[in-house]
Amino acid sequence: MTPSATTSPDTGSGAGTGTVSRALALLTLLADAGGRVTVKHVGDVMQVPPSTAHRLLQLLRKEGFVDAAPGGQYGVGPQFYRVAARVVGGMSPATVAQPVIESIAETFNETVVFGLYLPTEGTLTFAARADGQQKLKYQIDMHKPLSLVWGASGKSVLAFLPDDVVATILAAEGPSPATGAPPPDAQHLAVELAGIRRQGWALSESEKLPDARGIAAPVYGPAGVIGCICLTSPKARMPHASTDAIGQEVAKRAKALSHDLGAVFK
Repeated sequence: MTPSATTSPDTGSGAGTGTVSRALALLTLLADAGGRVTVKHVGDVMQVPPSTAHRLLQLLRKEGFVDAAPGGQYGVGPQFYRVAARVVGGMSPATVAQPVIESIAETFNETVVFGLYLPTEGTLTFAARADGQQKLKYQIDMHKPLSLVWGASGKSVLAFLPDDVVATILAAEGPSPATGAPPPDAQHLAVELAGIRRQGWALSESEKLPDARGIAAPVYGPAGVIGCICLTSPKARMPHASTDAIGQEVAKRAKALSHDLGAVFK
């Protein structure tokens, strides 16, 4: 699961046909385009006549949401930038993630956290938490830098980082916080991370916390992986669903959250 900046929005037959619906679809198209577009491109993607595409572009241009350049090229206008900046400035990824992890916690009756990747430190921090009715017997440290090498939460992020970044993080890693085991060698870690990429989610037991099980999936923003959603429970407690079912559901919710945070997938 990797994000792409070129995928067009879903504006097919299921989309609304009113002016407001089409204007919103056009704004989404412009935001996802990664550059300027033509009237023909807009018409083709939105499945409307060129005259309709041109009319919508001019309508949004009048309001400042679309900018026109020579040669019939259109892009995001200054008003669109201003509104987007105000929205982004007022909401953090953790705020957007909170209702998502609360829903997962309610579904499986376990604790779920949202982890935020800290690129400058090469670590992860738990920025939001939701609890089920079943209590944990171990403490989860919130808002503290944590390893990307140990535990499902860290590995679900590490698996989607560039190889050189992974190598740098591994070189600085210490023993397992839970067991004291030494870090894996690069070859074994590469095999494990490749498996996580194929599966779309990570599973670990007693790596970051003693007797803890973690099931985690990556969360993306517009520029790449920004964190993860992780369900954690005592290793001895049988989950309400199989780990495979939980992993697939967590990955599904993480992908939906990524979309809400601006990621576009192939």
